[in-house]
Amino acid sequence: MTIDRLVIWMVLLSGVVFLVRSLSAKPPQWGWSIVSGAILAITGTLLAIASVELAAWIGGMLWGIFLLFPVLGLRRVNDLFREERYQAASRLAVAIAILHPADGWPDRVGVLQALAVAKGGDIEKGRSLLQIYQTPKTVLGRSAIVLEYWMRGAWDELLNWLRSRPEREQDANLMLYYLRCLGETGQVNEMLRMFPSVDEHLRRIGDLDRLSQARLFVLAFCGETQQVYRLFEGELSKYSVSNQQFWLATSQMAMGRTRQAQQMLGALQKDCDPVLRRAIAWRLNQTQLDFKTHFSDYSARVLSALKLQLSQEARYSGRVAGKRAIATWGLIGLNATVFLLELRLGGSENLWVLYRLGALVPEEVWAGEWWRVVTATFLHFGISHLAMNMFGLYILGQFVESRIGMQRFLVTYFASGVGSMAFISLLALRGGETQFVVGASGAVMGLIGAVAAIFWQGWRQEKAQIAKDRLRSILFVIAIQAAFDLSIPEICFLCHASGAVLGFITANLLLWRKS
Repeated sequence: MTIDRLVIWMVLLSGVVFLVRSLSAKPPQWGWSIVSGAILAITGTLLAIASVELAAWIGGMLWGIFLLFPVLGLRRVNDLFREERYQAASRLAVAIAILHPADGWPDRVGVLQALAVAKGGDIEKGRSLLQIYQTPKTVLGRSAIVLEYWMRGAWDELLNWLRSRPEREQDANLMLYYLRCLGETGQVNEMLRMFPSVDEHLRRIGDLDRLSQARLFVLAFCGETQQVYRLFEGELSKYSVSNQQFWLATSQMAMGRTRQAQQMLGALQKDCDPVLRRAIAWRLNQTQLDFKTHFSDYSARVLSALKLQLSQEARYSGRVAGKRAIATWGLIGLNATVFLLELRLGGSENLWVLYRLGALVPEEVWAGEWWRVVTATFLHFGISHLAMNMFGLYILGQFVESRIGMQRFLVTYFASGVGSMAFISLLALRGGETQFVVGASGAVMGLIGAVAAIFWQGWRQEKAQIAKDRLRSILFVIAIQAAFDLSIPEICFLCHASGAVLGFITANLLLWRKS
């Protein structure tokens, strides 16, 4: 396997994903569609009429400049927006707009600059800058209208405007602010009645940022302070400190701890920007109302379902906090040490060196050198082979080890790696082709199978929606990996496939015993 082929796969696969997602968006993002389609066309044409190396070089360069950089920049702009660093966000958005002048990016720069002006103290000038972009006909235009109401803290007026807009049923930003308006005006039961449909829509379009914000509004206005803390420790950690304090005080007030909330808001009001100061003034005026809402039965069920969902996501997302992946790092260190030994003895691409260190040769295994099924899993052919396997081990190993424990993790890893090598040896005994196999790929694929087993158990036993969704994603990754393996002769497809199956079976048995 060469770097050129890897780049080609990366460009083609990500280009197709971009093309499909941009065309299926509502409204379609024609700029991203044109860019990704052009990169696919250029790369495919070069593959057909020129060489793999040239296609990889030009396609990879275009992919990096016109897809990767704008996407990473967009992610950073969103982070800066949540941190309320609007001026820095607008400067970065200018660079993105140069490379991607479609899909309303130049106008987004203007909106961010208006927010920066308002945060700096001149709300009226910020409002006037927003008026340039305000129109109910576009997504950005409607967002500019909403932000103008937000600057003034006019939640009653914004609620009336949102109720008059039929686009609210499809516009994710309008949905989000509609939830907040209901909470701000004390209509908490109505907010909870609307939340399931908002949650479903945001999940369907994959807008997880707005989904996290919608959850924040619901949990804060329902007085779930502990859950609000968890959001700020996780997906909303980029929120500014002042914003976090504001929403924590809101949840305290909803719990009935009015005096404590007033103290927090009063201290915050002395040193914050004018927009937040108006939001605090609105919140303090709400103490004259009955902020503690009596939930209907339906509202209580929605809130309970949301808290259960958050609990399940904590179990099936990322590494478990506080658990160190000792075995994962130990295996990475052991593989790296063996690779250095390969280099010292003559090179990692020297077949004689690999043979002496224990590469898998089925004939030798059946002649009595059974230890090769173990040693072969720690040998790698070239730095790129090692880097890809160790990256996979780093990503997957931490998750699996934190979920099933160190001992079960090691059993799964070696059962997959050694088992896949034994499977190749068995096939050779039955008349298959002579093989010379090295690498931890079978073990790493076994970890993918283990991840699938974890999600399978979560879906089967707990009916966790996130486990079901992530199981689908893992199956998609396995399908892509299989296509990748079959397209490159140097890769042992059967090693990967047998490793994934063994990992799934082993982890399922271990999880069954654990339960």
